[in-house]
Amino acid sequence: MSTHLRLLYVFCAVAASVILAISCYEVAKGRRLANEERLAALQERAIEQRRQNLLVEFPADPTEHDLSFLAQAYRQPAENFPPLSLFSGIKAEELAPLPIPPRPQGQQLAKAQLGFKLFRDPQLSRSGQISCQNCHNRELGWGDGLQSSFGHDRARGKRNAPPLFNVGLRSPLFWDGRAETLEEQALIPMTDQREMANHDIASAVERIAARPDYQEAFQAVYNVSMPTAAELTDAIATFQRTLEEPTRLDRFLSGQYRAFNNEQIWGMHLFRTKGGCANCHNGPLLTDNKFHNLGLSLLGRPREDVGRYAITNQLLDVGRFRTPSIRHVSQTAPYMHNGIIRDLRRVVRFYEVGGGRTRPRNEREGANPFMPYAGMTSPFLRPFSLTVREREALIAFLEAI
Repeated sequence: MSTHLRLLYVFCAVAASVILAISCYEVAKGRRLANEERLAALQERAIEQRRQNLLVEFPADPTEHDLSFLAQAYRQPAENFPPLSLFSGIKAEELAPLPIPPRPQGQQLAKAQLGFKLFRDPQLSRSGQISCQNCHNRELGWGDGLQSSFGHDRARGKRNAPPLFNVGLRSPLFWDGRAETLEEQALIPMTDQREMANHDIASAVERIAARPDYQEAFQAVYNVSMPTAAELTDAIATFQRTLEEPTRLDRFLSGQYRAFNNEQIWGMHLFRTKGGCANCHNGPLLTDNKFHNLGLSLLGRPREDVGRYAITNQLLDVGRFRTPSIRHVSQTAPYMHNGIIRDLRRVVRFYEVGGGRTRPRNEREGANPFMPYAGMTSPFLRPFSLTVREREALIAFLEAI
């Protein structure tokens, strides 16, 4: 064999070896990359599963990493939030920003201004000493800061003054739902003998109509110099419909995610899940607008209150009261229909133990025909347990809404 042929043979052998080596390397590299991709996919699935597990069983003592992950799950449109934890059969609205109507202009603005003047005027009361503002003061969260309000001759009512935030969007009104509209609601305190104590609406209207300043104002706004109850209540209701005030919750739900810190987001998660709060407090107004018995009717005691029953005469309504909107709730203490709970921490503890209980203390109370119904508390009152950190997070959220 010639030298050239031997060299060609050697060259071909070396080339074949190199090609084989390269091929083996590429195969090994491909396998390694495939293995790495499979491993990465498995790791990603494991991370995602851990995330889902975290949302379902969020730790009671989370790390900063856990809280950051939870915050990411909520810093997105509400329709993508983790699922609500609801009791069987409950249909609840997701949290949503408050729909803010446009500010009144022109004639509506003039009506609202007249309504504000009437709202502050004690001449609406028989004594000339009590105005709407006595029980619904802006500086006190549109309430009065009392367990129950004082009225005519210092008479004390049984119920806590409901705050007026966003009242124009709510119906029914009052703790027992006795009014459907703001115009109807405005009339009721005027003839309540524990409140403004007028013998009839006409007497309140006459006092207002006798004043030249009001004659001029009603002429300008309603084209009547001698107002009736219809114009008077329309003006007050128009003013009350302006009491819409957004909160940090609205900013957060509108995409301004810095409005809540991680602790408040954790509190929102507890509100929607473990705490069960969203079963009754949901949607943009944070209320289901229904009536529930929380075991606080105090049947047989001086402050007994049968609630919705006084309106419907339905025994199942004994002890039931309207679910209040809890917007601005940190400003509206004390709480419940009778103001019996003085701060948010105690409210949370009240629900943790499963609410109140109405039971007869003696034979006389046991014979009360309302007692069995007063004792039928809402099935939504289910005891649960929060850690100190969870409780503080929930309260931090409540203080931001």
